[in-house]
Amino acid sequence: MYSRLAYFGIRAESAENTPLTPNVFLGPKAVDVVTQYKSMPSSPILGVRDIQINPVKAAIDPPEGTLTIQVEGKGFGYLLKAIFGSVNTGRYFPVSGGSGTFTVGETITGGTSSATATVVAFSAERDYILVSSISGTFQAAETLTGGSSSATATLGTFNTSVYGHEFKAPQNSLPTYTVDVGYLNEAFRLTGVRFHSITSLKQEDNILTAEIAFTARAEFKHARVTAAVTSGAGSKVIPVDQTQGLTTSDSIKVFRPSTGAFLDFASSGVKTHTPGSISSETSVTVTNLQTALAVGDLLMLAPATPSYSLAKEFSFIGGCVIRLADTVTSAIAASGASIEDFELVVENELEGRHGANAANMAGRFPTANHLKGLTASGSLTRAYPDMTMLDRMRNQTQTALQIRFTGDQIAATGLYYTLDFRLPDIRFNPFHPPIDEDNVLDEEMEYTVYRDSSAGYTAKALLVTDLTSV
Repeated sequence: MYSRLAYFGIRAESAENTPLTPNVFLGPKAVDVVTQYKSMPSSPILGVRDIQINPVKAAIDPPEGTLTIQVEGKGFGYLLKAIFGSVNTGRYFPVSGGSGTFTVGETITGGTSSATATVVAFSAERDYILVSSISGTFQAAETLTGGSSSATATLGTFNTSVYGHEFKAPQNSLPTYTVDVGYLNEAFRLTGVRFHSITSLKQEDNILTAEIAFTARAEFKHARVTAAVTSGAGSKVIPVDQTQGLTTSDSIKVFRPSTGAFLDFASSGVKTHTPGSISSETSVTVTNLQTALAVGDLLMLAPATPSYSLAKEFSFIGGCVIRLADTVTSAIAASGASIEDFELVVENELEGRHGANAANMAGRFPTANHLKGLTASGSLTRAYPDMTMLDRMRNQTQTALQIRFTGDQIAATGLYYTLDFRLPDIRFNPFHPPIDEDNVLDEEMEYTVYRDSSAGYTAKALLVTDLTSV
């Protein structure tokens, strides 16, 4: 099969490891995932020199993989929520000036329009407010006043179709997802998936690209039929070795390895069917079976027909500004540094654990993937101009970093798809401009990200988009 005919679909789960049919489709550059279906030798001494004797099926390590994606202003929001956790969402008000601190839940009022809204989030750097419950039509450049805080700010461009999604890390829990990887003739499914880490966010050929690590609780590759089933109309129970991962909203089909063909299922010439019920981990009920099933037939997911709602990818040169200063507030007000390359890494550590809690295929998968610590790091590269950053490294000075990507205009709103990372406390690792024959001296500045106790977070991201939720 040609790789460009594959697809990648996700959907947030209401309960961890409880599958739902994915309804959001992303456009990956690459997907790499491996599930460890292994056997282990018991190796008794039986009068022969063989060591690999009596294979025993091993516990299955958490299915792990990476998703490589070109970052754009819509689909990437789902992954930000997966990595950062809970999100503050509201209509996006860019603001400037003023004084005081707006408080979440208070009413703000436009000084000219008398329009009102409720504050969902207020940037500590005083450059945006996220609001809900808008009444009336705000006007650009009018003064906003907080009803209880008496804080003020000047509103920039106003448009009710533009939303801001604010993410802060770390959170004490992360959402889980059902993921489908589809091919031309079949799909496989991962459940209880956590997209836990940005293992690399960087530019490639002037396009912002992210490599996302994910870990699952279980996988539905296919279900193996364990007993023959006669054909015919009416309800039929198909005994299988796994149903974990299937839902009654799915479309399924049957492949016969001995002939290399998909069987007629629901009726003559129809290869797919929707399960009537999934009553246990080892049986699926269907409402009609055109072809008798044999032991070893494979029941699998039929591929979906994906649809996409994506924006244009963010670019680096001509689409990104990187700022460094003592604080994030100062960085936002500063001019951009001439950074030639960068990388950002955000990692939520997970640990899979197993337990003896089932006598079937599902029991070999982890019983939990526990969330552990968060770390972040990265690098910046530029031609060496002076001692400024070397001094920050030598003195281990707290440095704030903003990386802001601006994309296309959102419709005709006067506002733009934006991805804005803010790191309030980075410390540069040891570096020195290397001397090499006939080369411009470079600064290759690796850094470690620390939690800023006054800000209350390690990393923050803001996505400005036209999606009402992610």
